Order: sequence, then structure tokens, then C-alpha cells
Amino acid sequence: MCQRGAAGSCWKVYVRHIHIVGFGIAGALIAHELLRQGLRVTISDTFDSESSSRVAAGMITPITGKRLKPTWRGPELTSIAERVYREIGEQAERSLWRDWTLRRVFREPQMQTWFADRHQRGEFNHLAVHEIAPGEHDGTNFPFGGFMHGGVATVDLSSVIETVRGRVECLPTIPEQPDATVWCTGYHALYHELWSWLPIEPSKGEILDVQIPDLRIDHILTNGTWILPVPESDGSCGATYRIGATHDWDDHDPRPTEVGRDYLLQQAMMMVSHNIIVTNHRAAIRPSTQFKRPLVGRHPQYADQYVFTGLGTKGALQGPWAAQQLVALLLEGSPLDNDVDCARWWTKG
Repeated sequence: MCQRGAAGSCWKVYVRHIHIVGFGIAGALIAHELLRQGLRVTISDTFDSESSSRVAAGMITPITGKRLKPTWRGPELTSIAERVYREIGEQAERSLWRDWTLRRVFREPQMQTWFADRHQRGEFNHLAVHEIAPGEHDGTNFPFGGFMHGGVATVDLSSVIETVRGRVECLPTIPEQPDATVWCTGYHALYHELWSWLPIEPSKGEILDVQIPDLRIDHILTNGTWILPVPESDGSCGATYRIGATHDWDDHDPRPTEVGRDYLLQQAMMMVSHNIIVTNHRAAIRPSTQFKRPLVGRHPQYADQYVFTGLGTKGALQGPWAAQQLVALLLEGSPLDNDVDCARWWTKG
């Protein structure tokens, strides 16, 4: 690997041992890519069962937001993500990727116009899109209509993390003189002297595990809040669901709140008129960024220090591609995509 100094000089760095600090989905994806290259990978982490990676639903969707914008680099990143998660699933000896259709409920009349405009411009041509007329359909209320589309998936992120973790060496602390250290500590990077300059904006997300005894659907529903079926052991969909997720940029306390619970239930009941029984309520702090892109790269002053954070709500989709970007930089000196290169945020001398 060729790294360049301040004067433009070039020197070789031979990387054999990489240590990863933090082992959520970012750390797991980096480790997976490094292990594919035959390198020694060690990790250190607190292994928090309520981290954002483990609380997240792992949803991948090609359309985002109430303005129904196609997801940034959706087809390219989805293809990479599916390939990576299926590779890890082979190691786990079970599928960690599940395909879905999704039904979007318009929350206001304006969404009909946004949908029609984008559909007419061909922005959804890569998807199988079917418009839904206003009314009640299969037990779901569509006050202003909506539409259905494919290209949606969920990933079992907890199993991804555990599968890759079983292939690396866990250490209590950072070892002496690894060839490189990659920091994958989520929003905690804000509080580390190396990475406090990164534009991370923590956002709290809350999710409910519920039973809806009278509802039987085999697709995801969303009106901005989503209702996700939890498949049974045989793959069929029963009465168990997850409802999520909130976005709070001010509250950085990772404990669930009654406000969050009430909001999620209210939004869900706007879609389905059934009794909802809450069985669990979880919360975590995401390492979000305002521009909704990961933060990846080498520290401008310390050539053996790297970072991978900022996955936010799109981590399941953007993570595999971003991990490959970082590993190509680390092993080959390949330039990063400017959209994720953390160096552009460096302001210190």
C-alpha cells in the first residue's frame, strides 16, 4: 500500500494485522472484507446488546422519505449488500437476507402529486410499482392512496455481527502496534480526541415489538412509521410485528420513552384498526449524519488510524459498499469516493 506524506512522497506499508475498535455492523463488515483478504483481524468492544446495530430492523428500501425520492445509488448499493450478506449467511449456514414487498400509505394529498411526478419521469422504472387507490385494502387504511413496490429487504444484523465475530480474535484492549486500527465506535467517535471533528449528529431511535392478533400480512407497511412482520421459524408471517422507528436529534439518553411508545402506536393505528399489544420496547442512539452518508477514511495526521462510522438509518444498505471503500484504501491506497471521505471535514492544522 502506498501512502503519501505532506510533501507528496510515497512509501510502502505492508498490512498484515488490523485491529477494530467497536463491533457493531460497521466493525463486522470491515472484518468480513479483511478476512476475505486473508489478514489477521482482532477486535475490542463492549458488546452492548442494545447498540443501534442490534436494535435496528436492518431494512433496505429503494425509496425514501415522504417526498418518495429514489435511494442514493440504490441499485448499485443493494446489489453489493445482497452479495455480502448472502456470503455471511453461507458462513452462518442460514439466510440472513429476506426479500419483501412494501406498501406505502400516503399521509397527505401532496404525496399523490410527488408520486405521480416521479413515476412519470421514470424514477421508479427499476421497480415493480403498483398504485393503490384511496380506501381500505387488506385491513390497511389508505386515506389518500398509496403504492406498492418490491426491491425491499431486511437483514438480520445481529446474526451478521455474531457470525463474523466468531471468526475473529477478541481482545480486552487495543494490542501493541497493529499495522492499522479502525475505529467503528458509532456516535461515541464524537467523544474521542482522534475523531471529535467528524460531523456526526446522533439520533435516537425507538422500536416496539408487538403482537397484532387480528392482522395477517406478508408485506411491510409504512406511512413514515413502518410495521414489519416478524417471520415464524418456518418463514411464514404470523401475528408478531415490529413497529419503528422514531428520530430524535435532541435526546441522547438510550432508554425508551413513553413519548416514543405513544407516537409509534398512534402512527401504526392510523394504518391498521386492530388491537396492538406491546411486548418489548427498545431504543438506541444512531451515528447519523445530516447528509445521510457514512464517514470513512484515514486520519489526516496519523497514517495508521482509520474510521468507519455515520451509518445512521441506511447502515444495512450503505455499510457493505462503504466497508469495501475503506478496505481498498487500507490495503491498496485506492482513493475514497468523495461522498464518504471523512478527510473533507478536517479543519484542524
